[in-house]
Amino acid sequence: MSIGYQFLLAILLYLPAFVANGSGPFIKKGTPIDFGRNFIDGRRIFGDGKTFEGLTIALTFGTTVGIILAKFFTFEWILISFLESLFAMIGDIVGAFIKRRLGIPRGGRALVLDQLDFVLGASLIILLMHVSITWYQFLFICGLAFFLHQATNYVAYMLKIKNVPW
Repeated sequence: MSIGYQFLLAILLYLPAFVANGSGPFIKKGTPIDFGRNFIDGRRIFGDGKTFEGLTIALTFGTTVGIILAKFFTFEWILISFLESLFAMIGDIVGAFIKRRLGIPRGGRALVLDQLDFVLGASLIILLMHVSITWYQFLFICGLAFFLHQATNYVAYMLKIKNVPW
């Protein structure tokens, strides 16, 4: 199998996570997952950016990708896409938790953590489900996520969908 084909398979495998992660900015307000509560350090647990509505739209969009892919591959893609989207969002929420512990406010920049938290979450479920992925496919996805995160956030900022260009 050529390296290009391997990278294409990696993109298809991680596509639900990318779509789920990218759907959050479409929800401007919602009910925070942490219900506005603070952690023992006095800071918000996750912040206002992590909402039930955002999680719902992420799971819906990511799973929809699975429904589309299932037409070309197998029915299992629907379950894989749902779980991958869920774990991508768990990774994103864990990233928000870490940022709050570090004193980084919502919208504040945390280079690498901002770009890869959802990839790490999705990778966890991919490994737990014994879906085959090579280390170079994983590194390719990390690089792609880093680049796309920077580019799409800048475009979203220019379109006034996001308040900051990162």
